[in-house]
Order: sequence, then C-alpha cells, then structure tokens
Amino acid sequence: MIEKGALTNSDVGIRLWAHETVRVFGDRLINDKDRLCIMTAVQECTRAPFGAQFDMLFKHLDTNGDNKVNCLDEFRGLLFGDIFTPFGMLDRVYEEIADPARLKSCADNALD
Repeated sequence: MIEKGALTNSDVGIRLWAHETVRVFGDRLINDKDRLCIMTAVQECTRAPFGAQFDMLFKHLDTNGDNKVNCLDEFRGLLFGDIFTPFGMLDRVYEEIADPARLKSCADNALD
C-alpha cells in the first residue's frame, strides 16, 4: 500500500491508479489485442474523470521519441513497488519506479 505522503501530486495518484488497474485486469489477459484495449480504456479514463492528458501524464514512458505512449512496450514501463527499500525493513515504501537504471542497479545488487 502506498502512504498518503508518497502521493506528491495528483499525477502520481493517477499513474498509481493506472498501474493497479493494469495489474488487476491487464495481467489476466492472454493476447496483445485485449491488452491494447485495456491501455485504450486507461487512456480514456484519464481524460474523462481526471481531466488529464494521457501522453503528458505518462511522457516519461515514451521510449521512441514520438511524444506519445501508444504501444504496449512503452506502457509496460509504468511500475510501482517497494524494491528500493532494503530487505528486512518493516516500513517498506511503495513508490513509483520511474528510473529504469536505478531499478536495474537495485535488482543487480539484490542478486549479489
């Protein structure tokens, strides 16, 4: 669970909602056509109730430089977790993982 203080702004909250939606529903889908459907639904739901622009909200996931997050490989980069908290700590910080290099480094260190 994420602590209220970790939600530094509404954009993080919307990205967390998108992440959890994809984890709950999208992880159960068996083909990319259905996964694209979930991604499209998330895009539409960020516009309507939240009034946010999907591509601006998720711009850090744009890997091909087209200023859009419009493919599954980009959208799969949306991650939250507690991997940055050292093992054994009782209070684990659940946070957005926006830095792939930091994630790789942390995972590599955990394997050593």
